[in-house]
Amino acid sequence: MPGKLKGLSCKEDSLNQQEINMLWLVCSSIRDKFMFGCLILAGLRVSELVHLKRSWVNFDESTITVPVRQNCDCWECLHKRDGLWKPKTKHGARTIRIDPQLRPILEEYLAGNDGLGLTRQRVWQRMKDLCRVAAILHNAYPHCLRSTCAIELAHKGISSASLQYLLGWSKLSSAEAYVRSDRTRALEEVDEIYVGHV
Repeated sequence: MPGKLKGLSCKEDSLNQQEINMLWLVCSSIRDKFMFGCLILAGLRVSELVHLKRSWVNFDESTITVPVRQNCDCWECLHKRDGLWKPKTKHGARTIRIDPQLRPILEEYLAGNDGLGLTRQRVWQRMKDLCRVAAILHNAYPHCLRSTCAIELAHKGISSASLQYLLGWSKLSSAEAYVRSDRTRALEEVDEIYVGHV
């Protein structure tokens, strides 16, 4: 399956706000909005997206819960995992707060569907097609949308520990790389310190 080139960071390939806006504009179907929204607003991995079921979503609590495991009859799970899907790591099983922008998309899509019904490869290809239509010229791929989600959360002030949990990373250092790298947040925090000492 295509993806990022060895040695490249997803962080380097993350999208800017204009590119995000263009992608929302070219998502004409509810399925496209569901795919894009789950990747960029919930930070799901592609494997989590393709295995997401209606039962993962609790609209009363406004959460998506990625389970520790679930039975699955997709070709990949049946032939490679004895019919059992699990997140990439044990930290992948987590509960994510639903972004207010994502909620109406989830409600509309899951009202008539219990999952995506696409393979990881097909999601990858569809997101590449959408990036092409949106005229995003750099190497855009589904995982860079997850990275964009992490950057947005870091910019908004999330702690490294919370970012690690929400993205399902096994190492805190993965989250710290995003929190440390956010220039805007660093400058805003210094400004707050300086204002308090004037």
